[in-house]
Formats: sequence, structure tokens, C-alpha cells
Amino acid sequence: MRIIQVLVVSLLSFSVFAQDVNVFESVTVGFKVTKPSEWQFVTAEENLERLKNIQLNDEEFKRLMLKYSTAPLVAMMKYPEPFDDLNPSFKVNVKPLGKFKGDDPKKIMGFMLPQFYKMFDNFKLVQPPVDTTVDELPAAYMRMDYSVAISDGRSFPTTSELWIVPRGDYFFLIGAGTRQDGVTGSREEISKIISSVEL
Repeated sequence: MRIIQVLVVSLLSFSVFAQDVNVFESVTVGFKVTKPSEWQFVTAEENLERLKNIQLNDEEFKRLMLKYSTAPLVAMMKYPEPFDDLNPSFKVNVKPLGKFKGDDPKKIMGFMLPQFYKMFDNFKLVQPPVDTTVDELPAAYMRMDYSVAISDGRSFPTTSELWIVPRGDYFFLIGAGTRQDGVTGSREEISKIISSVEL
């Protein structure tokens, strides 16, 4: 259950401590990413407020998600908040592999998928988990469409992309979100960010 909560948080929440104008680097975990110049790094407070504003189909799950949420390694959004639409976003968490150590990262994604079907309206698995690479490291990738409802009653057609990159006893959980219609930001922008990742 905890790993599912981590995944949901990865798609919906955002925070960061930036070391440079457009570059974030953590020497401790060996991670570096460059944001587009027009994007914004996000604070831990903005992360929590954004998460609270999301409406899920299971309120008990949301309560547990808020209780166990942790600040991500780095995150960014395209527009300064408050933004009156779905704000394109990109974030990274580092989590222990635990019982999944040595497993194919696609298996981790498959373990999480049933919960997504229950949590979000209009959920559709657009790209089932497949093998990929992130900065030449073996990884898994999947893409999902669903509706994100917020506290004022509005709902936004959302595309989320997810990468899982194992390394040693841990894995990088990388999530990105955009509107399905690309009105506020494109998946091409996300592709540019993921291409900038150095591990």
C-alpha cells in the first residue's frame, strides 16, 4: 500500500531545492536535471498545498497519502502558482527497492496499476509498462490518461508519464503530467527534461 501511495504522490505533488537557475544536482544520490528556462522550481509548501487540492475517489487513501507523503528530490512546474488550469509538471523521488530489489522495474509498475484504476475517473492505460533507458540506465516507462478533479469541482483531462530507474538498493521514481490536449504544455517539453537527466 505504501508504494502505491508513493506513486500517486509522485504524479500529483511537487517540491524542490534548486542549486542553480535552471540546473538541479544532488551529488549525494548522483542525479542532475536541467529545467526549461521558462519553468519554475517548486517549494515543499507548494507541493503540500497542491496535493491537498486534488480530489481522489477514495478519501481514506488520500488521508494516508497526505500522512506518508515526503518531499521529492526535485520538482518543477511550467507556470508560477497559482495557475488556473492544469500546470505541466515534472518531479523525482528516490525510494528504497525493498522487496522489489532485483525485479524488473515493469513489475513495480504492474503492481501499482490496479490502484490507479480505482483512484481516478476515466483512467486509461495508454502505454503499458515497457523497457526503456534514462541516461543509458535500464528503466521502465508507462503513460496514463485520466481526469484530475480539484476542490472547486473542476476536472482536467490529464496525461501522466512515469519512469522507474533502479540503481543499487534504490530507484528513481520520475513522474510528469500535462493536459491531454497539450493546451498548457506539451509532452515534447517533458521529453526535453527527461533527456537532460544525468545519473
